[in-house]
Amino acid sequence: MSQSKYEYVRTYEESTDNVLLKDCYIVVRVDGHKFHKFSKCHDLFKPNDKRCLDLMNESAKHVMRAFFPNIVMAYGQSDEFSFIIRRVSDLYKRRQNKITSLIVSSFSSAFVFYWSQYFSNQPQNACHQSVPLQYPPAFDGRCILYPNSKVVMDYLRWLPLQYPPAFDGRCILYPNSKVVMDYLRWRQVDCHINNLYNTTFHALTGHYTKYVLNSTDNSYTFTPNWTQSAGADPPLPLTPREATERLSKTISSDKHEILFTEYGINYNNELQQFKKGSVIVLDISQQLMQSIVSKNKKKKKSLDVKGDEEDIDINSYLSVSYIDVIKEEFWSQNQSLLT
Repeated sequence: MSQSKYEYVRTYEESTDNVLLKDCYIVVRVDGHKFHKFSKCHDLFKPNDKRCLDLMNESAKHVMRAFFPNIVMAYGQSDEFSFIIRRVSDLYKRRQNKITSLIVSSFSSAFVFYWSQYFSNQPQNACHQSVPLQYPPAFDGRCILYPNSKVVMDYLRWLPLQYPPAFDGRCILYPNSKVVMDYLRWRQVDCHINNLYNTTFHALTGHYTKYVLNSTDNSYTFTPNWTQSAGADPPLPLTPREATERLSKTISSDKHEILFTEYGINYNNELQQFKKGSVIVLDISQQLMQSIVSKNKKKKKSLDVKGDEEDIDINSYLSVSYIDVIKEEFWSQNQSLLT
């Protein structure tokens, strides 16, 4: 439309393309859209499916690589991930629509791209040539007997994607580091409350999946629909409505009591990833950061695009942990994170 009489319509586009205030932290939160339906369709384990949570982490790392070095930290739990953009970043000239849409679409495409690495028995680096559909396919069905739980677990690890997932996103401005820290504390408190509730709920309904982590190599085993009881006989599973009524008006200690006395589940032994969520930090020195910024400026670039990372192994600077961000200890050990 350049140099045409119709170019005036761009003024309408510009009026809705907000430019975010400078000297503020930008937080983009990505949320799964209708993920209750998605989880049910793909028979994800309850209350947590570590495969899906690890896939979310991988998708978040992809976003941090794609927008390196603008995103300094990310926090994820359940079907959401929050990305903290540097206060001084000029990412896409701080255009809200551009930032939100690109981060959400990058996360969504990464989720689909890496799906087979976590839910398929195909080789991780397998390449598949795209072939157009020539005629309507037909499907048969099969019934298979498996001799033991290990074979069943190996089968369950292979799960094709049934339909494309969707994520929505929102962009928020926070004026200083204290508010950003409180935002992340809020999300982790939400993680704890929801995970304790969901763990108790799915124990009551008989759908609890027990995970056991091997601390030596970080491998894990899991048992779907684990029903071991603290007593002689396991309680009969409740319906979702009955479980909801049972948990209404209960507090945290009540849920701990239900889990331990009725099902032999010590909530303190649940994986830290489930209880605290995932913290991904861009662990990069201020000197290296300044070097990247200076190099980009010399090339007449700004941080509105990916950094000049040809000679940088970005993955080596991304660390994933399952730690407490509510207490001051994390922030005192990472004082330069939000500078």
